[in-house]
Amino acid sequence: MLKTGLSGLQLKILATSFMLIDHLNTHFGRQLHWPLWVNLLGRFVAPLFVFLLVEGFTYTHSKSRYLRRLSLGAVVMIGLNVAHNWLTHHYLDPLTGHFSWYLLFNGNNIFLTLALLFAFIWLIDSGWKQAGGKRVLGWLSAVLLVPVICLTEGGLYLLPVALLFYWRKKSPRPKLADRFYLLFCLLLLAHALVSYSQLAGVTLYQQLTFDSEFMLITALPLIWLYNGKRGGHGRAWEKNFFYLFYPLHLALIYLIEAL
Repeated sequence: MLKTGLSGLQLKILATSFMLIDHLNTHFGRQLHWPLWVNLLGRFVAPLFVFLLVEGFTYTHSKSRYLRRLSLGAVVMIGLNVAHNWLTHHYLDPLTGHFSWYLLFNGNNIFLTLALLFAFIWLIDSGWKQAGGKRVLGWLSAVLLVPVICLTEGGLYLLPVALLFYWRKKSPRPKLADRFYLLFCLLLLAHALVSYSQLAGVTLYQQLTFDSEFMLITALPLIWLYNGKRGGHGRAWEKNFFYLFYPLHLALIYLIEAL
């Protein structure tokens, strides 16, 4: 009998496919003459990966191994971004022409965001299980991670998303967490509309396809389709697919862009 819904592996492959479209649009959208609405297609990807991260956190046999794997991916991407920015001279501030450490390390690195979010959730979760000073120390450590997370790719938006999905997993009323997620997306839409009202020479279409974080809402229907199964057959490529695809496809994009 076929299982209804989508497995974790199916969601991961779907998200990866749209992530590829999003990155191609970011780097080559103008040359390919893609319309502005293509920017909306991939907004579900990051929150869906955060949802799967919370699932992995809940069911993994070794949280430390999971975090090490994400951290290794983050280090690889840091090296790739530094090499790309150095070879293309993207480490120079366009306004001053001076060297910028931020620009040297700048680039796509969802592994770093996910690793820090995983550590954040782990500290929050451990705090609930401790008492007294250990609980305070755990939660204080989580709070200290907040500004660091907000500096990573999408971290400003994905931090509240991670908290909502963690609450969704632990709560006996997951629909309540979904309502707060919907409210969060509506607030992002309101922010986009307020920003539009203060701009001149920009159409509403241009504004909403640029300030498009409100489209994080598109992850919610896919989450509802999740059947709670990991999916696949336990093969090595299924486990490591995203860890390999992410740096390899960005390295290829960087190479094509440089040429």
